[in-house]
Amino acid sequence: MDKILTKIKDMPGVLGVYLTTEDGKLLFSSSSIDNSPLVLAGLTASLKGYISDLLESTKMGKFTDSIINGNIGKVIISTLKNNDILLVFMTGSSNLGVIKYEISNIIESLNQTL
Repeated sequence: MDKILTKIKDMPGVLGVYLTTEDGKLLFSSSSIDNSPLVLAGLTASLKGYISDLLESTKMGKFTDSIINGNIGKVIISTLKNNDILLVFMTGSSNLGVIKYEISNIIESLNQTL
């Protein structure tokens, strides 16, 4: 799993990659971001929970992924089939399409190992 996830981190513009359970337990991190991986894992699990509640209460389905745009960079939050959460931080100038494509390939590979 580490080798698969490190492949994303090595892409141009990717600042950090984290894998956490839906209750916030950190499973993997590779990052150049100064923030605590444990704190980011907990915040991500909480955010995913809120977004999931919003989608389900409005009958919009289950949470799959989200792209959060900041004025300096982007964050992609994706869910695996076992409800683990993949979190990817990237610069604003990175190629979102290429990274999103690679994330979908990585999620497929991870889902096959579950």
